[in-house]
Amino acid sequence: MAKDHKRIIVWMRRALRAQDNTPLRAAVQDADEVIPLFCLRDAPRYRENTVRRQFLRALLRDCDTNLRRIGSRLFICAGDPEKEIPAAVRNSGAGALYAVRVYDSPTIERDVRIASALRKFGAEFVRFKDAVLFEGPEILSQNGSPYRIFTPYRRAWLSRLSDVPPVLPHLRSATSPTRASGTHPLDRFAGFRGIDSGRGETLALKSLHAFIDDAVLNYKEKRDFPGTEGTSRLSPFLANGAISIRTVFWTLRAARETADRNAMESIDVFLSELVWREFYYQILHHFPFVLFRAFRNELDAVAWVDDPTHFTAWRNGRTGYPIVDAAMRQLNSEGWMHNRARMIVASFLTKDLHINWQWGEKYFLERLIDADLACNNGGWQWVAGTGTDASPWFRIFNPVLQGEKFDPDGEYVRRYVPELAHVPERWIHKPWLLKREKQRSSECIPGTSYPRPIVDHNVARRITLQLYRTVRKRTPPASIKAGEIS
Repeated sequence: MAKDHKRIIVWMRRALRAQDNTPLRAAVQDADEVIPLFCLRDAPRYRENTVRRQFLRALLRDCDTNLRRIGSRLFICAGDPEKEIPAAVRNSGAGALYAVRVYDSPTIERDVRIASALRKFGAEFVRFKDAVLFEGPEILSQNGSPYRIFTPYRRAWLSRLSDVPPVLPHLRSATSPTRASGTHPLDRFAGFRGIDSGRGETLALKSLHAFIDDAVLNYKEKRDFPGTEGTSRLSPFLANGAISIRTVFWTLRAARETADRNAMESIDVFLSELVWREFYYQILHHFPFVLFRAFRNELDAVAWVDDPTHFTAWRNGRTGYPIVDAAMRQLNSEGWMHNRARMIVASFLTKDLHINWQWGEKYFLERLIDADLACNNGGWQWVAGTGTDASPWFRIFNPVLQGEKFDPDGEYVRRYVPELAHVPERWIHKPWLLKREKQRSSECIPGTSYPRPIVDHNVARRITLQLYRTVRKRTPPASIKAGEIS
């Protein structure tokens, strides 16, 4: 049967994998040759040795390796995608550009401009649902409006399990040209030479099955304790498309069929986390303004202090609160942070330091290897109390109590804050209360070897309550319509 196109370029954004890849599989079916293409927006930065850059380089290398196993390879272009992608389509003679659909308004607007550029020389831009199981318009309330609260959305989502798309059949071959004008092999860029494969899609699949075989069985009990390996660690692979959400979902469902009652409950809790991810994506689709301001727009008027000195202390893990500092140092050294820790540090930034949640949201996007616009924004607004389905504005995490509850033996703190390695368990989350003789034996001198708290939590809490009460009294809640941007 004749193919629709001689060549199709597959833009591999958010789809750095060879298998269960919707646009790639469609391109193989529709064209004689496919050109899997990734655009390095700022190629020199990929030579930087930050954790995030190392991770992205590993994903790209593994993607290239897995594509070569089926007869293809990863092609690379460098520069502004809005210019480079249309140029690659035109220069290669491709009749179409296939890609994963995106949901944030700035990228959607860029896609519109790219599509317009392609039409000028007779090429089309086709986007596919791939990053989520259900897109925003697919799950609506009975009156046709988008959900703003998670619980009813979750009920509606779970009622549609029979409609979840299946994992795509294994792709055994893909024909690609040896060269494509305007593109280069991965090794052309210095930052990629000598990078080992096996740490992208390959590792993602191994991690999924290891989680299913072990950690998921106790996920419900262990997921909130950052000192233990109780989570899946799949978020970096999902965020970058090194594993598909379909593969994760159906692997979970298969495991649930043979699970005992306790394991079944843990799998259901983990499934709810996937639903949270879908919920935040549909919020981003229906309410695109959340990237720029609070969902509850009356809370844009909170009088944030925005002290840069305090922000620097928070960013560097030097606040004097051990659980906060451990979490921030984990982020800075690993590019990842445990979910419970993310809530603790977000609460501390917004409700102890009174710094705008958008400062923290931006810093997380710059540092996290699982940086995801929808989930990052949703999580920060949830903690700050400014978002949909938000944690109540008056709920303020006590960093000492959070540490004592979720890191009771101080294992997490000691791992990332070595200054506190010898502090007794009783004082590990409040070392400033150590008696003088204990300071010497613990090798911890508050204010010298480890900072004293930069704020008093109880005082900060009272200020937070007043800040939010003032706004709520002064400004009536505004009605928000789906699709509103300004």
